[in-house]
Amino acid sequence: MLDLVDENEWIADAFGDRDTARGVLQIRAYVLTELGRYTEAETLGRELLRRATSRAGKAKASADLADVLVRMGRLEDGLHLLATAMNILETCPRNWRYFSAMSSVVEPARWAELYELSDLASRADPQWLEVDPNRRVIMDGQRAESLLEWALRLEHVGCLDEAGARYRDVIALTRPWADLSAEPDLESDRALVSAVLACALVKVGEATQAREMAASAISTLRADDRLFDARLAHLAYGLALRSAGEFQDAARELTAAEQLCALAGAPRHRLIFQFELGLLAAEAAPGPATTQLVSALRAHAEQLWRLRLDRVAMLRQASRRVQLEAAHATADAAAQTDPLTQLANRRAFDRRMAELGTQDSPTEEVCLLLVDLDNFKQINDGFSHAVGDTVLREIGYALRSESRVSDLPARFGGDEFGVFLATDLAGATRIAARMRTVIRDRDWHMVALGLHVTVSMGLAPLQPGMTGEDLFAAADKQLYAAKRAGRDRLAA
Repeated sequence: MLDLVDENEWIADAFGDRDTARGVLQIRAYVLTELGRYTEAETLGRELLRRATSRAGKAKASADLADVLVRMGRLEDGLHLLATAMNILETCPRNWRYFSAMSSVVEPARWAELYELSDLASRADPQWLEVDPNRRVIMDGQRAESLLEWALRLEHVGCLDEAGARYRDVIALTRPWADLSAEPDLESDRALVSAVLACALVKVGEATQAREMAASAISTLRADDRLFDARLAHLAYGLALRSAGEFQDAARELTAAEQLCALAGAPRHRLIFQFELGLLAAEAAPGPATTQLVSALRAHAEQLWRLRLDRVAMLRQASRRVQLEAAHATADAAAQTDPLTQLANRRAFDRRMAELGTQDSPTEEVCLLLVDLDNFKQINDGFSHAVGDTVLREIGYALRSESRVSDLPARFGGDEFGVFLATDLAGATRIAARMRTVIRDRDWHMVALGLHVTVSMGLAPLQPGMTGEDLFAAADKQLYAAKRAGRDRLAA
């Protein structure tokens, strides 16, 4: 799998397809995570976070990195990233990018046993999922699996009413997918959903139907080599056999489920199955010894549940901390925003200049575009300063709308603008040309009759060894070349 990822990553890089390259890198990170190679996965996760170009993309990268850190046992860092992802998503439009990011929240939430958050993140928009049955069954199955785990944990700590409510939620969510005769290409995913459904059915007393369903799911999932998913089918089958008094066969199935968890390195699942094995032992051989065993298991489960509640509190604290950080960032952004154009101001421009060429960003790919209004004094003198301000606002809007999230447009002087473009020279040239065209072709007559506005542009890339001042000088040289050549042009 990793060899295939390497090949596709090389092809994407060779053709300059950054979106595909980022997607391939994400797949590599997922594979490394599932293989337990967490240090490598963390490195890739931080690179993906750095490359994120949208709010939803940043939220998804934060959640994916949180998954790695939580699995490594670095809970504080992981929960902070989870809180960051949720804070970002509150401001995102509800489109496919939002739901993709939300699906990435589910896994770290489940690994940290934050079932409340996992369930919230699993609730995708039905209208969005209607067009893709594959995605719908996967999302419903993912949510149902989390609800089932939650219900089992609640039952083990004696919260029977809450557990029963969760089991009924699982049944309501998964029963529509139980018909394996429809959509045969979804059979493997439906088998997992059926295994989850079978577990819940046993727990609410419908063991006969669950037994047949679980046996079929075991066959399908093992045939597809989905051994970790098969653990739930073995659990359901074992629970059904236990309810029928077939204790020896039930022990075999529950032991198989526990061993599949061990192979996948999922300790929280093993504890659930070990508890069910303890209950089986108490039923098969009632007496003081097995009663004491179950009592010890329940005490252990209650202690783990208290630790889970501590993590819920940790997430709340992390969320408050992230909100405070966001508030400070908003205040800082206001202090670095030009009030007329809503672009970054001179302070922000200088800060970005100072960052370039430092040890923190030695290989950063960035170009600086300098933009100068042609004959701005004549606009102020001939039409009024109010018209001049409107022109500046409109140019600010054009630069902002044509920039990406990773770019930084700024007004650092009266009619002087700069845009830091996070791309190579070829990409920056295309963006700059589009900006110049948008400004030139705007219907300026609507602002003032007879008004015509053009800009001159100078563009330069950050080269190895350059400082921010060097980059500015290089772009400024190109800007003056554009002016000498007659204005209303781009020199790069």
